[in-house]
Amino acid sequence: MKPTKDSKDAISVENASQKTGDGFEGTSKDESFSNLKQKTDNAIKKSIEFGVSASQNIDKNIKEGIKKSKESSLFQGIQDKSNKLRTMDDVEKRRHKKNIIRSLIKIRDEFFSLFEKFVGRIRIGTQYGKSSVDLLSEIAKLKELGIISEKEFESKKKEILERI
Repeated sequence: MKPTKDSKDAISVENASQKTGDGFEGTSKDESFSNLKQKTDNAIKKSIEFGVSASQNIDKNIKEGIKKSKESSLFQGIQDKSNKLRTMDDVEKRRHKKNIIRSLIKIRDEFFSLFEKFVGRIRIGTQYGKSSVDLLSEIAKLKELGIISEKEFESKKKEILERI
C-alpha cells in the first residue's frame, strides 16, 4: 500500500520533533500541535503586552517632555513674544516686520559670505578666506589710488564675478 500525503506529513512531523528535540518526543501529532499552538499563543500575548507597555511608556515620556518644554525659559520667551505680537497695533507690526526682514537679510548675507569664503578656498587657492565682495572692494581701492589701471580693474572684476 502506497503512503498518502497526510501519513507522510505525520511521519515527517514526528521525525522532525525527534531530531530537533523540541520537547514533543513521545507525544501524538494532536498533542504536539496543541503544545505548539499554546506556545505560539503565549508568545503572541507577551508581544502584545510588550507593545502596549512600550506604547504607554512612549506616551508618558512625550507628555513629560511637553510639560518640561512648556516650563523652559525658551518656550516662555517665545510665548511672551507671540503674545506681544498679538497685542501690537499696525504701526508697531510694520516696524517689527521691517526689523525682522533686516535681520533675515543680514543672516542671508553672512551665510553667503561664509559659503563664498569656503568655496573660494576650494576654487581659488591663493585667496584663502576672502569673499568676492572683499576682493572687489580691495581692487576698487587699488584703482582709486592709481595702483592699477581701469583696464586691469575691469579684468580682475570680471574674473571675481565669474566665480560667484
